[in-house]
Amino acid sequence: MRKALRELSGGLGDVGMLIPLAVAMIAVNGLNATAVFGGVGLLYMATALYFRVPVSVQPLKAFAAAAIALGLDAATIAAGALMMSAVLGTLAALGLADRIASRFPVVLVRGIQASVALLLAKAAIELAEKGNWPDLAPIDPNLSIGIALVSCAVLFACRWSGWMPGSLIVLGGGVAVGLLAGGLPQGLEAGPAPVELAVPTGADWGTALTALLLAQLPLTFGNSVVATADVERAYFGNRARRVTPNRLAGSISLANLLAGLSGGLPPCHGAGGVTAHYKLGARTRWATFAAGSLFLVLALGVGASLPALLTLLAPGALAGMLLFVGIQHALLAATLERADDRLVAATVGVVTLLSGNLGLGFLVGVAVVAARAGLRRVMGAGRVAEAA
Repeated sequence: MRKALRELSGGLGDVGMLIPLAVAMIAVNGLNATAVFGGVGLLYMATALYFRVPVSVQPLKAFAAAAIALGLDAATIAAGALMMSAVLGTLAALGLADRIASRFPVVLVRGIQASVALLLAKAAIELAEKGNWPDLAPIDPNLSIGIALVSCAVLFACRWSGWMPGSLIVLGGGVAVGLLAGGLPQGLEAGPAPVELAVPTGADWGTALTALLLAQLPLTFGNSVVATADVERAYFGNRARRVTPNRLAGSISLANLLAGLSGGLPPCHGAGGVTAHYKLGARTRWATFAAGSLFLVLALGVGASLPALLTLLAPGALAGMLLFVGIQHALLAATLERADDRLVAATVGVVTLLSGNLGLGFLVGVAVVAARAGLRRVMGAGRVAEAA
């Protein structure tokens, strides 16, 4: 029983990233709650069975942030998901994802991981400072920050204990705070919301290309494909042999095809999510399979009421989960041995944090690595000339 609770806790370890963005895109962009959580549930279950180790399922983060900020409708988001599916499906079908990933310097992978760690910490602070969800009874921001810090500390204590289900404890506490603040939502009803085929128009494709796809693609390939494959090997070793860049790209492609056709949440994988699963107890495929089953049951059982039910989770509790994962992910980025490599990784992280754009941070990292390689060649040629 104890092991089962740890696995379920690990399987739910990434909800700190999933739920805030899912709630926002359901409320702001009009995504179908049943399609959102049903799609996430099916993807979790499919990846568990195929990859045979826990693999994270997250929203396309830059994609989601742009969609929320611009107030894009569900049809435009569907068009973006279908284009993402086409691009990554092509890379997977031609075997290009593996080839490109094999040429990724380790220092850039660690730089992406440092960037994700900093972005998670920033997101945790911003989420905690909100206090509570819009239109609900307010929670003092200072109290919310305190809840976040306590939640993070609880997760570390559970991690050190080796058996306590940290994320289940924090989520339960978050629900308790939500109930104390605002009580049970009114008008709840059983059953799923109707899911209809999404049909983007011509204008939707153009907006999705410029506002969503171009901002998301470098992040998706760098973090969801290359860095995810790397961190899976770091945590699970040979058990993660099926988790290759090509297969991850193919998985994201199929998932976005489903999301685009159903009006659901455009998903990806993520290195930070893998860290969340592993550090909170997930060791086998059944961790994420169980989490996926729970999401699917929620989607089918109370899909019509999910937007209201999810607001029971106090933002501070989710912020604590994000902070914990950010700290754990930073430890991965700190494994570089050379001082100059650490400087490159830190540069990628700082540029990403200041700009809010992981793609820009990645491009700066590429430029720094290329300049360093050129400088080494020049210096090497100089030493050869002196020796001659």
